Amino acid sequence: MTRTSLYDRISAKRIALEEAARLEQQNAPIVEAEAEAEPVAVVALQDTPSSFNFGGFNLAFPSGFNFRDIQTTIEHEGEPIILTINRRDVAQGQNLENLFDGSVQSFHTIYPGLRIIRQREYSLAGNAAKCVDFHFKTGHAERHGRLVGAIVPVAGRDEVQWLNISCVIDPTKPALSLWLVDFDSMLDGLTAR
Repeated sequence: MTRTSLYDRISAKRIALEEAARLEQQNAPIVEAEAEAEPVAVVALQDTPSSFNFGGFNLAFPSGFNFRDIQTTIEHEGEPIILTINRRDVAQGQNLENLFDGSVQSFHTIYPGLRIIRQREYSLAGNAAKCVDFHFKTGHAERHGRLVGAIVPVAGRDEVQWLNISCVIDPTKPALSLWLVDFDSMLDGLTAR
């Protein structure tokens, strides 16, 4: 049995969805041209108490306590996914490019042998962002990750903060074959209030 790569499975799903959309459009009645999609509104970080919601329990921290670094392991069908979120103040003169490069360099330090697969422009909560997919090995085990970073405004203040969100999975596990699609959907949901 030949195992397809994570990218092949994602690509196959994307191609199937595009083909279905093409067939639907081909069979649809002719209508007036659609208006262009409106740009996503920029969402700012809020000064609200931080909390975790797990299994219906909400662990809420007192006002004034904000998350800076979160590293957690979530599970899907028994398979672990490492999720990391970092939030930092942005010093004057720093920009998206150098902050993102710094985050990528820290991943090179954490995961020796890290290989960049793809880097692209992205949008995180309506803010310009960068995204990188990477691959590395832990012993003989394959690992794949995605890092997304953006400079986001803080509501009610004249300042911005660096926000990066990443995940690491075992790409050989069938239960995680579509995780990156789910991860992107989850990040798209950051704009929904």
